[in-house]
Amino acid sequence: MPNPLVVTALGGIAVTYVFLWALLYLTQDGKEPPVVSSSIPFISPILGMVRWSMDFYPHMRERHRDLPIYTLRIPGARLYVINSLDLIPVVQRQWRTLLFPPIQAKAAQAAMGASKEALAILKHDMITEHGFVHGMVKTTLPTMSGPSLNVLNAKTSEVFEEALRQFAAPTTVNLFEWIGKQIIESSTISRFYKTLCADISVSKYHPALMFIMLDILPQNIFFGAAVQGREQLIKSFAKYYADGSYKQGSAYIQQLIAHCIDHKIPGDDIPKFLVGTVFNNVANTVPTAFWLVYHIFSDAVVREECRKEVSQAVQNQDGTSTIDLNFLLTSCPTLLSTYQEVFRYHGMANSVRVVSENHMLDNRYLLKKGGLVMISARAQHSNPAIWGEDVHQFQHKRFVKQESSEEQRLNPVAFRGFGGGTTLCPGRHFATAEILMLATMILLRFHVRPAKDASWARPSTAKSSQAEAMEQPDVDIEVEFVPRSEASGKTWQKQKLGSI
Repeated sequence: MPNPLVVTALGGIAVTYVFLWALLYLTQDGKEPPVVSSSIPFISPILGMVRWSMDFYPHMRERHRDLPIYTLRIPGARLYVINSLDLIPVVQRQWRTLLFPPIQAKAAQAAMGASKEALAILKHDMITEHGFVHGMVKTTLPTMSGPSLNVLNAKTSEVFEEALRQFAAPTTVNLFEWIGKQIIESSTISRFYKTLCADISVSKYHPALMFIMLDILPQNIFFGAAVQGREQLIKSFAKYYADGSYKQGSAYIQQLIAHCIDHKIPGDDIPKFLVGTVFNNVANTVPTAFWLVYHIFSDAVVREECRKEVSQAVQNQDGTSTIDLNFLLTSCPTLLSTYQEVFRYHGMANSVRVVSENHMLDNRYLLKKGGLVMISARAQHSNPAIWGEDVHQFQHKRFVKQESSEEQRLNPVAFRGFGGGTTLCPGRHFATAEILMLATMILLRFHVRPAKDASWARPSTAKSSQAEAMEQPDVDIEVEFVPRSEASGKTWQKQKLGSI
């Protein structure tokens, strides 16, 4: 005789399954993009994300390659995932309807702990330049280019110079950890003109940042140490703001704080926003710099080609050597291509937009208010139809322009390194200069090799999640910096400045 408890349980499962199917059917409009991954309504997409992790969207692209766009239904949300390259510009043109500012507000709440008053200001008028978000971009963007950017770059190179000066003799370091420390130091000094991020606070907060931004698990329970580290950082920035030190900071910081004050952001929230400006930069810059240095030095061909290029950027006068940053950005195609290939090969950013009102995308697909539009960089970057059959190989010259007109030109829309449309990262010029300058200074002055006769085995990235925009190495690499004889005896100064 069947066990009554088993019968009851099976009956409950069957009823629940039927209910979920009915709910999905009744709430899905036939004009919406087709629903996929629905064998267990609302649950199958989550199981797929757990199983495939960062490769979930590439897997879905291959599985549903005939669909330009599809819908994933998960509890409480609709995800409209873009598959077709042709639809990306269509999405980007609808920036007044498919909004990015709500995502920024969510990040301010989850990652920075912004108050309800501050969030209300961020959410008010998310379309025009009179609102906080778009107004902030307009106000601060001039400080991230031209002469103001050159000042940031000069201070950045001073930080790197001081760090590399410590390697007068062969020195062993953990590469990812060491690069992270230099990027955080350069980001704070160049912007705030002070070291404000204590190593211990950063080490607690930074590793958990992406998971905190998901805002799924209770922070105090699952990320207690990270929250404590964040509060310590906020205290440091609160003192910086309260004593007026920001008035001696960079043009970017002065304009940002003035914008916050003009929009009546509560005084207790401004230090939280300042902490956010640091980690907006370092969260992606650190792993990008790591992978660039890794790919340059782990391959002798890449190393020598890049070293030959950057050597031409060195100018010697009166016994002093300087690096022309403009030359790096305009006349080092292999270095720049290697940098872009790092974004393509290791990048995982998801561009997300909130549907502010019911909208017919491309006059074909109904997007319902409150839904999320998703553009997966990894899905586009791993598509062999775009990049060729060697898409899963790191090709450092992939982005070098070919002289032959017969070569297939790469579609710029397919490259999602810094986002796209109106939401291109405003700090991309600073991050690019920062990363290329660090790589160049190392190339010119050091041999870098695995410590203890180890090999340049590429570290696993299996632990990286969809919450991150760039793959993180699961384990660090211990390397040895050995001064090059060609660079011995030279006196190095900050790079030559010029408009970028």
